[in-house]
Parts: sequence; C-alpha cells; structure tokens
Amino acid sequence: MSVLKSFFALPEDVKMTIHKKHSRHFRGWESLGSELTNNQIDYREQVDIGLEQLAIEPAEPYYLALLGPNQWLQEELLPGFRNTVLEYIAAISKLSRQLLGMMSLSLGLEQNCIESIFGEKPAPYTKLICYPQTRPGSMGVGEHKDSGFITILLQDCLPGLEAKSTTGEWMAVDPVSDSLVVNIGELMQMMSANYFVAAPHRVRNVSDQVRYSSAFFDHPDLRANISPLPIAGKLKERVKASKVHSSAGLMPSVAEMASGVKNMQSVSKPTSVGKKYWRRWVRSYPDIARHYYGDKSLLL
Repeated sequence: MSVLKSFFALPEDVKMTIHKKHSRHFRGWESLGSELTNNQIDYREQVDIGLEQLAIEPAEPYYLALLGPNQWLQEELLPGFRNTVLEYIAAISKLSRQLLGMMSLSLGLEQNCIESIFGEKPAPYTKLICYPQTRPGSMGVGEHKDSGFITILLQDCLPGLEAKSTTGEWMAVDPVSDSLVVNIGELMQMMSANYFVAAPHRVRNVSDQVRYSSAFFDHPDLRANISPLPIAGKLKERVKASKVHSSAGLMPSVAEMASGVKNMQSVSKPTSVGKKYWRRWVRSYPDIARHYYGDKSLLL
C-alpha cells in the first residue's frame, strides 16, 4: 500500500508520461474522471497493469490487441515500483488459483476444473486506485459488476466499498485489517449457469481523506470459450428455484446501452473470454477505443 500511495503522490506531469491514451492495450495511468461506468464518469485516479508481454501482430482475433506491454515510469522516479507491482500480481495470482480450486470443489467438480480453462496465456490485470472524497451527486465508481472470474481487492483503512444485497439494499463492505475482499465476476456467473452470481457494487468515499485500494481481476486466456461448467443437475435446479439467481443479468455492451438496454439487463452472450474482455474496455474507454480501433470497435 505504501508503494501505491507513493505513486499517486507523484506530480501529474510525471504520471502523464504513462497516460493510458498512449496505450492501445488500455494500460497505464489516468486522471480523475477518465473512466465511464454505466456511461457515468467515475471520480477516481488509477493505473492499470497487466502481465508483461509483447504485442501480438497481427492481432487475430481482434481482441488479442488487448494484450501487450505495460507502461512504466523510469525507475529513478519511483524505485522498486515495477518490481513490487509485478511481485504482487504473481503472489495474488497464486491465491486466486487456490480460491478457484475451492469454488470448483463446491460445484462438485475436480479441483482443477476451473483453472484448466485459463489456458496457456491467462490475462489478469491489477488496478491501483486513488479515491479522493466523492463529490455530491457523483460516485468514486458507479454501480457495476466485474467482468472476470473473481476479483481480489485490497482496501486501506477507510470505508467506501458498497455491495447490493439480494433485496436491493446497499451494504457497506468495511475494511478489516489484514483481509482481502473477493468479488465474483460475470464470467464465473455465466459459466456456473448463475449458481455463483456477480454482486453489483460501487464505491463512495464520504470521508475527508484520500482512500486507496488495489483490485486484481483474474481472466483466462482470451481465446477460451465461454461454455457452461458441467455442474450437477441439482445445482441447476437450485438456480431455477431462486429468482435472484435465475434472473441475474450482465452489464450491457456499448451498442446495447445506445439502444436503451438498462443496467444489468444485457441479453448478449459473448462466446469467448476475449469478446467479453473487449466489451469491458471499449465500454469504459470509448475515446481510446475510437482512437486506436475506429468507431466499429464500439459495436463488437
């Protein structure tokens, strides 16, 4: 957390050297008010960092364009930042695999069943986040569901994270010392036939202090197919018997939002992880998507 705070304390002109607008892979730093959630501006500053890899040329299928190098500050500007972040991603990836193994067992599957879907080149990424006090009428980040399998969140000592209950009430997920928060993502919801449901959540920092957090999003190889896991029939019956589970929806695509589809009511079902992943990035950063991929990128 101390390294994270040191990064955001840097002068803006320094952080600007790794601005996300310079990356066609949606990697790097962004200033306050740069990301959209449900077509509303988020009031947070952040930097997105994925696994280190070379860009794929040509990118076929199109969504492999999301894979590529990170943007890093010069080492002397923040010594140890790069190594610390990459070491954190490696450590939290191992924890994620342990959690996915437990979730496989809870579905009556072999322990490595979900992990086997991740393939040769999984595509996790980490978001380092700084939330100033949320302005009236806005959100640090608006109501949404995460797009991957699971999210592992590290919070500082300040509250702000809220999750929507099955009755539609917003409940505080207050920080607990030496703990991590685990969110289920939409991919897990889809592949478990809604047995596991991704909870809508948001962030409001109502304190007079800056709030910091780090979110790790675990995604499989982008080429992996989105196919239902072979879970037992009795579990599927439990989903059908629960209105909360059977009716749980997904975040809409840009095209769906433009046509009037409301929050969590998407009817589109991407067939691959890459298509789902692409939807997430172009929905959140339409200007960057248009700059690098043209208007057609928003309709995929």
